[in-house]
Amino acid sequence: MNSPLPTTPPPVTGPPATALSRFLNHWSAAITIPALIGVALTALSVVFFEEYGWGLFILLPVIVGFISALFTGYRRKASITSAFPIALASMLFLGLLIVLFAMDGLICLVLALPLSAIQVLIGAAAGISVSAFLNAKASASTALLLCAAFPFLVGFEHATEAPAPIREVQTSVLIDAPIEDVWEAVVAFPKITDEPDGLFKYGIAYPIEARIDGIGEGAIRYCVFSTGSFVEPITTWDEPNHLAFDVIENPPPMKEWSIYDDLDTPHLHGFMVSKRGQFKLIQEGRQVRLEGTTWYSHSLAPEFYWGAVSDEIIHRIHLRVLNHIKEHTEANTAGSVAD
Repeated sequence: MNSPLPTTPPPVTGPPATALSRFLNHWSAAITIPALIGVALTALSVVFFEEYGWGLFILLPVIVGFISALFTGYRRKASITSAFPIALASMLFLGLLIVLFAMDGLICLVLALPLSAIQVLIGAAAGISVSAFLNAKASASTALLLCAAFPFLVGFEHATEAPAPIREVQTSVLIDAPIEDVWEAVVAFPKITDEPDGLFKYGIAYPIEARIDGIGEGAIRYCVFSTGSFVEPITTWDEPNHLAFDVIENPPPMKEWSIYDDLDTPHLHGFMVSKRGQFKLIQEGRQVRLEGTTWYSHSLAPEFYWGAVSDEIIHRIHLRVLNHIKEHTEANTAGSVAD
């Protein structure tokens, strides 16, 4: 009886190829690889160009979401509901790497997270759509084109950077105290002893006290913050109704919340700058309306997002000062009446 001819054994795939294939087909690849690409692109924008604009906050999360979705859909059918959580995890891992490589602090990443999450969703949706209609090679080429577009966008923003727009924030409170007492507290308010709350607890600069050298126009007012002092030459001294000043020195807008001591990132210098400010005291019956206004610029983009964030921060700074002046002058008034 003739024995059957031996069959040719299947080709043996070596361990490295098998390990790589398994990794690329695993959810961990959809988290780690986009994050590693993202940290390299972040370094290009932040360290090399010192640019915090549309490339960093809009295109980069789209790239991370897109590449993550491609890996999620690698050799399997995937949907946006399965791809988005993994893409978001990749973005969070990128944030961790940014902190570890001392490119930024935690509070800035938290402030950017809502915008980044939306862009990651857009990128993940695009990645799932592309992977459904194109083969793996064409999908990878699309991802490479997106990555190649990033340095061009960041470089274009850097080369065509326009002067930062001036924004205005005004806040007011009503005070039950004589206008003369309110004026004295406005010119140089005593130390604020209340503990910082909200974002101030996590590094955003907050006011502590104000002092003044001299009287009238030309006097120098110093508004002391947790990160340093604003130097404010007085430009209008209309006692007790109007105090206005320029700002010629700005302390850092925050102290980074980081695993490293004294982390100093580019956006702490010249990206959020107070230009001038004023206090107006308006008598309304037996009360005084105290209005504080700040004119400032910031160079973060997109403006529609970071402008709203910085406006809210300055509004909270105003409230900390104005409420302190209110409490101080009303307490003094009540004490005078009691005496």
